[in-house]
Amino acid sequence: MTIDDGRSDVRRQSVRSYLRRWVATSGAQLLVVDPEDDGGALAGAMAPRGVHVNWVSTTTDGLVEFGRTDPLAVIVAPECGGIPAPEFVDVIRRLGASYVLAAGGGPPDAGDLGPLVAAGASAVVPRPYDAQRVWELMTLSPRSVSEHALVHVGPLELDATAFTVKVGGERIADLPLKEFEMLRALMLAAPGVVTDDELRDALWGSDGRRPGSNTIAMHATRLRSRLGEAAVVRRVRGRGYSLAVG
Repeated sequence: MTIDDGRSDVRRQSVRSYLRRWVATSGAQLLVVDPEDDGGALAGAMAPRGVHVNWVSTTTDGLVEFGRTDPLAVIVAPECGGIPAPEFVDVIRRLGASYVLAAGGGPPDAGDLGPLVAAGASAVVPRPYDAQRVWELMTLSPRSVSEHALVHVGPLELDATAFTVKVGGERIADLPLKEFEMLRALMLAAPGVVTDDELRDALWGSDGRRPGSNTIAMHATRLRSRLGEAAVVRRVRGRGYSLAVG
């Protein structure tokens, strides 16, 4: 492996980590209620599409997470513990779930999928889950998936899945990852203030290394120069940073 290859691997890992953090707070939510956890394989594959996967093993936990996350789609396995899966589907449909998928291809004794479909499941998604197939089914949801990937503030448009920034419809030079993360955080809060701690979470996550204010200020300075006159990154003393557009 060359040095450049090594740097590419590090960047890809950093991008994957960022994507998971971003979609956890701003992406489309997919709730999977299935006792057979895949170890995060589906979550990792869906993150680049702007979809955050929340996996629980019982329908009881599924009800809690449904209320907490308001998912775009819900996948339900028939053999889940808790209340019977068809009853769970009926409940979340009455609570407003617009798109429910029945998980097929599970254990031989998983039971018939017919009751799930009768209760309101719109389609069957086979196991083991394939990200492309899940994505294709999610795009059929009455609620839009793509709306979660784009953030607009004035003339600025940020696409978290394509890692692009446009000003007035024209794409600007690609931002380094940290400046991209900072801009996304500021755009989501605009015109409000994002605190230093919130920026640390956005740029480095809540665990591990926690850079000081000077490092944040350095990235803010670089972001200002990259945006030029399109927007102003303003330091609010004692509070954090905000984004303003003309």
